[in-house]
Amino acid sequence: MNALTQTVIPIFGLMVIGFVSARVRLMDEAGIRGLVLFVFTFSIPALLFDSLAVMTLPDDLDWGFLIAFYVASFVTYGLGVLVGGAGFRRSLDEQAIFGMGAAFSNLVLMGIPVVLTALGPDASLPMLIIIGFHSATFMPLTVALIQAGRGGESAVAGRIVAVFGDVLRNPIILGILAGLVVNRTGLPLPTSLQGLLGFLGAAAVPCALFAMGASLATYPLRGDVSPAVALTVLKLVVHPLLVWLVAVPLLGLQGMAVDVAIVLAAMPSAVNVYLFGARYEAAPGIAARTVVLTTVASVLTIIAVLAVVT
Repeated sequence: MNALTQTVIPIFGLMVIGFVSARVRLMDEAGIRGLVLFVFTFSIPALLFDSLAVMTLPDDLDWGFLIAFYVASFVTYGLGVLVGGAGFRRSLDEQAIFGMGAAFSNLVLMGIPVVLTALGPDASLPMLIIIGFHSATFMPLTVALIQAGRGGESAVAGRIVAVFGDVLRNPIILGILAGLVVNRTGLPLPTSLQGLLGFLGAAAVPCALFAMGASLATYPLRGDVSPAVALTVLKLVVHPLLVWLVAVPLLGLQGMAVDVAIVLAAMPSAVNVYLFGARYEAAPGIAARTVVLTTVASVLTIIAVLAVVT
C-alpha cells in the first residue's frame, strides 16, 4: 500500500497544484490553453512516437484485451444513453452526451500518466493500441446520435466525415501512426532527434497532470448534480468492472494488457465530453459536472483498481 500511495500522491498532487494555480489566478485561461496545446500538440505525441518507434512489437499479440475494453465501453455507453432517456427524460442529443460521459475515458491527460507511472513501460503497447481506436469510435457515434436527435439525419454523414478528419489530424494519433511506421520500416532516427523527442516526452506526464487540474478550475459547476452522480457511478465503477468481466471470466484473459484495459476504463470522463456538450449545446452543464466529479472521485477508484491489478 505504501508503494501504491507513493505512486498515486504525485499524480493527483500535480493536478491539485494545477487546480489551485488556476483558482488563485497564477495562471489565466490563456496560459491554461497554451499548456494544454503544448501537451496535446508536442509533448505527448513526442512521447508516444518515441516509445513506439523503438518498441519491440510481439508477433503473436492477443487482441482479446482490446475486445474486452471496447465491448465493455459500448455497453457502458448504452447504459449512459439509457440513464439519460429513461432516468432523466432527456432528448436523444443529450442522451448522447450522457453516453459519452459514461464511457469516454480521459486516456491522454490522465490515462497515460497513470499507466506509465503505475504499470511501467511494458504497459505502453496495449495502452497505445486502445488510445488509437478511442476517438475514432465514440466521437462519430456521439455526433450521429446528436444529429439524429435533432432531425438532422441528412447531415449525419458529413458531420461524421468531418469528425474522422479531425481524428486523423489529431497530433496524438499522428504520433502513434508515425512511430508505428518507423518501427515497422526500421528507419534510423538521428541521435539529435532522439534527444529532442526525449526532452519533449519527459515533459508529457507532469504537464498533462498539471494541465488537467488547471482545466478543471475553468468548468461551470452550478446546477443539478444528480445526473453527474449517476454518470460517475457508470464511469468509475461499472465501466472497469465490465472490462474485467469480459476479459477475465468471459474470455479467460490475464496479463499486463488486461491490467492496462481495466486501469484505462477506470479513468474519469475526458474533457472532450464537456467540449462536445458545449459545441453542440447538448447538456453542457451536466457534461462539465460529470468531468469534474469523475475526476475528483477517481482519486479513490484509481487507488482501488491499482491495488487489485498491481
